[in-house]
Amino acid sequence: MKKLVKWILRITIALVLLVVIAAFVLPLVIDPNDYKDTIANKVKDQIGREIHLDGQIEWKVFPWLALTLNDVKLDNEKGFKGKSLAEIQKLTARVKIMPLLSKNIEIGRVALDGAQINLQITKKGNSNWQSILTNLNNGGSDDSTSSGGSSGQLNIAGIDLKNINLNYTDLQTNTKAVVTQFNLATGEINKTSPVKLDASLHLNMPDTGLDVDINADVLAKNLLSDSGIIAELNDFVVKGKLSTGSVMPLEISLQKPGVIDLAKDTLNIPELLVALGDAHIATDVTGKNISKTTSQISGAYQVGAFDLNEFLKKMTGAYFVTNDTFSDFSSSGQWAMGANSMKLSGLKINYADTAVTGDANIKNLEKMQGDFKLHMNTFNVDAFMGNEETASSNQETGSSATLDIDFGHLNGSLAIDKLLASGTTVENLKITVKTNGPKLVMSPIKADFYKGLLISAIKVDTKAQNNKVIIEHNMNKIHAGPLLTDLAGSQLLTGLGDFNVDLKIDRPFSDVPLKTAHGSIKYTLKDGAIYGVDVFGMMQKGLSMLYPEVKEDTADSEKKTSFALMQIDADMNEGVLTTNTLKLESPYIKVGGKLKIDLVNMTIEGTIEPMLLDIPEQLVSDKYKKLLNLAIPVTLSGSLLEPKISIDAKKLLLASQKERIDKEKDKLKGKLMDSLFGKDKKKDDASKDGNQDNPGSEKKEEKDPESDKDKIKKKLLKGIFG
Repeated sequence: MKKLVKWILRITIALVLLVVIAAFVLPLVIDPNDYKDTIANKVKDQIGREIHLDGQIEWKVFPWLALTLNDVKLDNEKGFKGKSLAEIQKLTARVKIMPLLSKNIEIGRVALDGAQINLQITKKGNSNWQSILTNLNNGGSDDSTSSGGSSGQLNIAGIDLKNINLNYTDLQTNTKAVVTQFNLATGEINKTSPVKLDASLHLNMPDTGLDVDINADVLAKNLLSDSGIIAELNDFVVKGKLSTGSVMPLEISLQKPGVIDLAKDTLNIPELLVALGDAHIATDVTGKNISKTTSQISGAYQVGAFDLNEFLKKMTGAYFVTNDTFSDFSSSGQWAMGANSMKLSGLKINYADTAVTGDANIKNLEKMQGDFKLHMNTFNVDAFMGNEETASSNQETGSSATLDIDFGHLNGSLAIDKLLASGTTVENLKITVKTNGPKLVMSPIKADFYKGLLISAIKVDTKAQNNKVIIEHNMNKIHAGPLLTDLAGSQLLTGLGDFNVDLKIDRPFSDVPLKTAHGSIKYTLKDGAIYGVDVFGMMQKGLSMLYPEVKEDTADSEKKTSFALMQIDADMNEGVLTTNTLKLESPYIKVGGKLKIDLVNMTIEGTIEPMLLDIPEQLVSDKYKKLLNLAIPVTLSGSLLEPKISIDAKKLLLASQKERIDKEKDKLKGKLMDSLFGKDKKKDDASKDGNQDNPGSEKKEEKDPESDKDKIKKKLLKGIFG
C-alpha cells in the first residue's frame, strides 16, 4: 500500500512538474500566430462565418491558459450592407489549467476592449447574426450529446466590455439606433449565485432625435441555467433629450426596484417616473410576452399638476393659449400598449374649470387608426383664440405657416355639456368625428343654442388647394336677443330666427383666415326689434328736411325699430359680405337696401331705404302723409358695431318732388313744342272757313311732309324729356 501511495504521489508530482515546465516552455517553443489559419478555420466551422485574425495572438499557459486576440474582423452575411459584422480591437480570455483535470471550467475575466458591431434586419425580417446563433446552437447540441452529459461546472470570474459601439438598423420597423460608449462589468458568473451587472451606454436614434445616456444596476439570476434569466432592476436611469434640438431635459428613473422574468416572459415595475421638463408622469409597468411580437405592456399613470402652456412654449417656441388656462394641468388613467397599439381607459384630464373623461383605443399606431369617446363638462374657446402678445410671438416663430396635418384614421364622438365662445353659450353639444389622413369631418354637430337647435358640419382637408375648410351651419328658432347680448355685450336685436351659413375657407391656418373665406349667408328673423336704430326717427328727420315748419321731435325714449320680418341673403368673397336681399317689414314700414360688410376689418358701407306704409300713432302730424310710400335713403358707413348714419338729402328731395317735377316737365315740354314749331294759323283759318261754308261737314286735308329740321327738333326733345 505504501508503495502504491508513493507511486501515485510521484506520478502526481511528475504531472505537476510537467505542467509547470509546459507553462514556461510552450510559449517559447510554440507560436500561436503560426496557427492563425487553423484557428480561423475552427471558428468558421463553429459559427459558419469567415474570421480574420489580423493582429498578434498572445498567450500564456500557467496558472491560466490566457489568450489575447488583436485586430479581429468577422465577415458580414451576404446580402447585407457593410463588409464586417464586427471589428474587435482586443479580446482576452483566461482559463485555469488545473480545474480542467476534474472537468471543471474556471474562466477568468473575459475582456473586450474596443469594438464596432453592425446589426441589421431586412424588410423580410432576416438578420445578419441569426445564422451564427443557429450554427452555435447546432454545435452546442452535438457537443452535449457527445460528452455524455458531463457533470462538470462552469465558472466565469467576470466579463468586462469597454468602448463598444453598435449600429442597429431594422428596415421592418424603420428603426435606427446608434449605441456608443457601451460598458459592461459583471461579477462572478456561475450556476448557483446571482450575478451583479453594471452597464452604461449612450443611445442616439437619428430618426426621432432621441439622445440619452443610460445606466443600469441589475442583479441577474440563472445566467448559466436553462430555467430562464430573472433580472432584478435595482437602479435604472435614463438622462438626455427627446431630440437633439430640444431644450427640455428628459429623465426616466425607477422609484422602486422592478423585475424582468424571462422564464415567465413578464415584466413588473411598481413605480417608474418619467420627467420631461416640468411634466412628471408616475406609472407602474406590467408586461407579458415581452420577448414576442404579441407583447402587452400596461399600467396606471398619474401626471402631476404643471403649466402646460409654458411646457408647449418650450417645446414648440410658441404659446398654445394666452392665459393661465393650463397653469394647473393634470391627468390620470390606465394605459395598455401592444406591438402597434395603445389603449387609454378611465382617462381624466383637468385644467381650470374643465374636466375631460373618456376612453381611446388606437388599434394601429403607425396609421393612427382607432376610435375614441370623450366627454367635457365645459370648454372655453376664447381661452384658445390668442392675444396680441402671443400672436406676435407666434408670428416670429413662423407658426402661422400652412400646416401639414395628418389626422390619422379615427372614428369617435365628443360631448360637451357647455361650450363658451365669444361670450355665447352652447349647451349639450354632441360631435361625431371621422378622420382620414389630411381630412377631418365633424358631422353632425348638434347642440341646444339659445332655446333653439344648432346643427352643423365642418369639413377640413389640409391637402386641398382651395376650400381647405367647409362650414355648413344651421341654427333654427334661435332667440336673437340673448345671443347678441352675450355676443356684443348689449341688446342689438331681438326676435326668433333661422341662420344658415355655407362657408368655404381656402387658407384657414393663415394670419387672417376670413380674408380667404367665400360662400353665402341667409338669415331670417321674425317678430323682433332693432335697438339703437330708430327708423321712424329717420323719417321724422327726413320730414323736417322737406318741410322745415315741421320740427323734429327730440325723443327721450329708447331708440328701436320693431319689425315683423327681417331677411338677409348675402354672398361672401374674401371676407366681405355683399347683400343680395336686405328686407325688413312691419305693418307700418318696410326697409330695403344694399350693404357691404367687411368682416376682416369690421366695417360697413352702403344704403338702406326705409319706406312708410302706414302712419302709426306716434307720428301725429298729417305731414307724414307726404312720406307715405316714399323711400328715404340712409347711408351707413364706418365701424360695423357703431356705424355712422346719415340721410342723403339730395336723393330724398328728388324722390319727394318726383310727381311735381313730372308735371312741370310736361308743361315745359308743351311750351318748348310751341316755341320750336309755332301754331299753324293757316290750318286754323281754313278750318274756320270750312266750317262757315259747309256747316256740319268735315273736310279732309292732306298733311304736309315733315321737314328735316322738324325731325332734328323732335330728336332733341326726346333726348331731354325721354
